[in-house]
Amino acid sequence: MRSLLLSFLFALAITATVSNISNEVMSKEEKEWRDHAVKLLWDERGKMGHTPLYRIEGAQMPGFPMVDMYIKNETASKSETLKHRFVWALILWAVTEGKIKSNTSVYDSTSGNTGSSEAYMCSLIGVNYTAVIADNLEEEKRDQIKRFGGILYPVPVDQRNKVAAELAYNNSGFFINQFGNADSAEEYHESGGYGMETTNVFHEIATQLNETSKPHPNYFIHSAGTGGTISSVGKYISRYSIQTKVVLADSQYSLFYDYVLNNNYTNVSAGQAGRPDWVKPGIAGIGYGYNPDPIIFQNTTSLLRTVIDEVVRMPDMATVAAMRSLRALNIDGGASTALNFLVSLYKAIVHAEGNDKTPETERMSMVFIMGDPGRFYESTYYNDTYVDHNMAHLGGMKTLNCWKAKIDESDHCSAIANGTNFIKNATACNI
Repeated sequence: MRSLLLSFLFALAITATVSNISNEVMSKEEKEWRDHAVKLLWDERGKMGHTPLYRIEGAQMPGFPMVDMYIKNETASKSETLKHRFVWALILWAVTEGKIKSNTSVYDSTSGNTGSSEAYMCSLIGVNYTAVIADNLEEEKRDQIKRFGGILYPVPVDQRNKVAAELAYNNSGFFINQFGNADSAEEYHESGGYGMETTNVFHEIATQLNETSKPHPNYFIHSAGTGGTISSVGKYISRYSIQTKVVLADSQYSLFYDYVLNNNYTNVSAGQAGRPDWVKPGIAGIGYGYNPDPIIFQNTTSLLRTVIDEVVRMPDMATVAAMRSLRALNIDGGASTALNFLVSLYKAIVHAEGNDKTPETERMSMVFIMGDPGRFYESTYYNDTYVDHNMAHLGGMKTLNCWKAKIDESDHCSAIANGTNFIKNATACNI
């Protein structure tokens, strides 16, 4: 009798198990929504095409006859910044892994450019997006986020990440955390057998140079905010054994310089001994310092230091001056573009002086990215009153004009006109 009862109970257990294995993890409606969202994203990928790559003409850079300097113009994207391709991959990752569903509200901390691209992509797939921004963010960038349907939530700059995470938690949303998750989105640059090429920016650069029978550049030069773009380029270059050197352009008070060189600040928070203070306003969207937390890969940053070959730090006032120098060359780039250009200019000088691995008698080439348009900074770095007030501790407009003369004015034996080393005698500009 007991054996019959055990057999009956065992049969019931087997029946229950068999009935349970057919339960769906995701509802039919949710699966259909995800499939549709993924299709919309791939349709967007098809529309993105290639952003322009062009060479700064020799007449614009007479001081460097043996240097080919190329600009990858990411402002030609739909959201007008280099973050368009990155956010496409980030959102595709989050949708694919079920982190964003049909009723999910997305939150992120942003300096503006990622926020506008996230607002664009979230609107595309039909979910709400809130950008947690610094309370002093440029009005031009605020307008760009709102233009694509994003909601603004201003807070003190050092509270952005914390507040974004709290808002997501309290509202059952998703904190997409561009700083920690850019590395996770990296594989989504690759499109597998879907019939479209990778969205990796260096792949495009290499393809465009090959179309004009040009070799890979000697240097790829880029600054880091999240660290996602330069890390994706570094991994691509390493993966395919390309000989291009990856150079990180860093701002004056950023911690990335020492992090990349020596793995510093990985366990030190703001205010603790051994960590320098962040000096405002810095270069918008660039560097590490306003986040009070330690630099932790895949958490507070996606900058992979092991794929960077060199790091160069530039004075903030020189970067702001370089924005105006670029505009004089009819290149209307923003703050990160100017920093990239300044480091490119420095590498060209090193080559001309015979101190580069490529002999000065041979041609040398480099590519840097135009990350956003200059019009995003009309109220800040292009505004003389703003510079005098907010950058007075760096010398204001007097220091800016000193650097600009070193960079681009022909009657001062400048870098652009004569190939002069603008970094030498930097103390003349109160640095």
